[in-house]
Amino acid sequence: MNNYILKYHLKISLFLILATMFLACETEFTGGAFFEEESKSIIEYIKSNEDSYSRFYELIKIGELESTLKAYNPTGSNYTLFLPTNEAIDKFLQNNQSYDDFQDLAMDIDYVKSLVRFHTVNMAIEKKDFYFGALPDTTLSGEILSVGYSGSIDSTIVKINNNASIIQADIRMANGYIHTIDEVLEPVVWSSYEWLKLHSDYSIFMQALEITGLKDTFKIEEYEEETKFPANTLLIESNEIFGKNGIFSIDDLIDNSSPDQSNYTSYSNGLYQFVAYHIMERKRFLLDFEGKSINYNTYASSPISIDATGLDIKINTGVNIFETIINNNDTSVINFVRIDYNASNVITENGAIHFITDVMEPFTPTRKSKIFEFYEEPLISAAQESPGSYKFDDPETLEVINWQGVEEIKYVKSSSNLTDVSNNDYLNIDGAFKVSYQIPKFLPGRYMLRIRAKGNAFIQIFFDGKRIGGNIDLGGGMNNYNIGQVNINDYEKHLLEINTLIPGTFTWDYVEFGTITNY
Repeated sequence: MNNYILKYHLKISLFLILATMFLACETEFTGGAFFEEESKSIIEYIKSNEDSYSRFYELIKIGELESTLKAYNPTGSNYTLFLPTNEAIDKFLQNNQSYDDFQDLAMDIDYVKSLVRFHTVNMAIEKKDFYFGALPDTTLSGEILSVGYSGSIDSTIVKINNNASIIQADIRMANGYIHTIDEVLEPVVWSSYEWLKLHSDYSIFMQALEITGLKDTFKIEEYEEETKFPANTLLIESNEIFGKNGIFSIDDLIDNSSPDQSNYTSYSNGLYQFVAYHIMERKRFLLDFEGKSINYNTYASSPISIDATGLDIKINTGVNIFETIINNNDTSVINFVRIDYNASNVITENGAIHFITDVMEPFTPTRKSKIFEFYEEPLISAAQESPGSYKFDDPETLEVINWQGVEEIKYVKSSSNLTDVSNNDYLNIDGAFKVSYQIPKFLPGRYMLRIRAKGNAFIQIFFDGKRIGGNIDLGGGMNNYNIGQVNINDYEKHLLEINTLIPGTFTWDYVEFGTITNY
């Protein structure tokens, strides 16, 4: 068994124990108001089409998932199964060095359990609800799957995890949906750096990660808890894209970025800045950019500007002219770094990888207003993907949020639409408390500090240790409160502290730094 599969076994062992306890509570259905095909369970459909799916059916039985897929989901939202054909299983075995044949795979019971659960999403999802990014719920192995598209406008192919194409969508069953696929979905067991090592088309960027030391950004094994894996997003050029710009090796990239400096691990080094500029903080799929024009933090000394308010996702608009397209009498100028939509949304243990079709040089964009919603906190970022109420009773478990005076704070992510809060989530604190939030770095300038909150507490605000604004009576309903102006002198992190003067409830939606243009 290779190291990747071993790593995955260790990762899911606890999850499978919990999932088994949970799924034991399921109730097998007795039918309902469906058409003849729709009255079947997912497992009954597979059994009645064994000529196409017998191999995956055997894996389902070995993986002890048969009773689950013949039952209603106890959460009430049923299931979605991405069902590989027999040909897909055969292709998987031909390309997999860990197993000689199907019987060899079937003997690895732990891996089979993880594999069949990785193909099963914990809610019913139709094709029309697929978006260009992560699916809205996790698999039964606790993972996320991504949706991508390839082909032309007239013939669009839906791809799951940039790997499996959907052959037939929306097979409606009594307890969910089946989408048949032409490839096996392999559980994600590699970091972004490990993914690059497996794909030689990106060797130049991978070598740049190595000599700058930034490959250590993706060292999953250094973290004891899964929720503390470093989450980030890579925007990278392939060797082909580098070659179109005269860069055919790592030495060429060094000459281009850092010709007179050899200390490549130094933060001020040109090559280091080039590579760090391609690493964005937090995990972001393409869907996360949609409808926004925002500066996104990188590991370099400046952020990336991404404008996705139109038809394209435009990176660093106006910095360079990459192409001039003449079509009849119309001339279009491409003055932004472009995304390769067909290849992007690659999921790794660290986050996501997207591919760009132009060389992206570091650039300091125009200041923009910034809103922070606590997603830099790893536990909150993970909780975002599974709606619920999460209590934290030990400040040591959190990294960017701290508190004193009360036993716990709570993060709530709603599965339904909340009209008064952004993104259907918020923090809640009750009592006589002090709470602090380490704000991510953003561009220097003068900003209006605002918080959006509600409750009945009486509070005061401190920013980087200095009192800002007057005392605030939250007064019940959700409101935006202008706290006061702050001057940011450096592109660095900051500390926001909120203290209660009169104890009470504090429901906190977000923090905003609005730009002041006459700075």
